[in-house]
Amino acid sequence: MKRALILAVVTFASAFIFIACDKSEKAPNSTLDKNFSSMFPNAKHIEWEMEHGYYVAEFRDNGYDKEIWFDNSYSWVLTKTEYERKVPDAVKNAVNLTNYKDWRIDDADFIEMKDRNSFYIVEVEKGEAETDLYFSESGEFLKEVSEDGDYHRELY
Repeated sequence: MKRALILAVVTFASAFIFIACDKSEKAPNSTLDKNFSSMFPNAKHIEWEMEHGYYVAEFRDNGYDKEIWFDNSYSWVLTKTEYERKVPDAVKNAVNLTNYKDWRIDDADFIEMKDRNSFYIVEVEKGEAETDLYFSESGEFLKEVSEDGDYHRELY
């Protein structure tokens, strides 16, 4: 009986440790892995998938959820950093200068793209209505897009 109890405890503890371990998938090939690792050596919880013909890794880095996109030649195309509601002051102040100043900031993402200036997408909402507001890094208003969650439409 005592042996069965010890075996049950050890089995449970082993299962718990296995479940609690970081899940990291390797990149689909060594070139992609090398390119990703050189950009984000401290990345955790890495998951790879194909999306719209791009290699996409979702991961955690320095306390932020991120996505990075590579093209079929394994070159970097886009990085998205999820800021959630931790919007930089320049962007928060810029939102307050728009017609959406009394809307609630629901989410903010920072988008870095190859051959383009970086920008923020701030999702604002009021009741059931949602809109994406685009701002430059310095807080300059760029455009407004009906919220559709497709930030990578900039690639097509």
